[in-house]
Amino acid sequence: MKNLFRLRTLAAVCAVTMLTVSCGSSSDDSAPPPTLPTPPPVDTMAQEDAAASASIAGFIAFIQAMIAALTLDTNEPRNIGGITPPVSETAEPAAI
Repeated sequence: MKNLFRLRTLAAVCAVTMLTVSCGSSSDDSAPPPTLPTPPPVDTMAQEDAAASASIAGFIAFIQAMIAALTLDTNEPRNIGGITPPVSETAEPAAI
């Protein structure tokens, strides 16, 4: 009987110890993880300008997109100062 009492006491002490250890502490002394820098916003107009300046096919595609957009009532004027029209001495004229 005395051994059964000791066994129960030992089991209770182990259970309380395990519960206490598993709870952990609420104080967190570790540094927060570093935050990644946010990427700069994508400038779609700059991407369109680069694609239109890269090749004649890109330039034609840009012009066709602008002509198709003229039918919308909500369009605003677009600055085309960043576009350098490509030049080719060997390419055939393209229809717009």
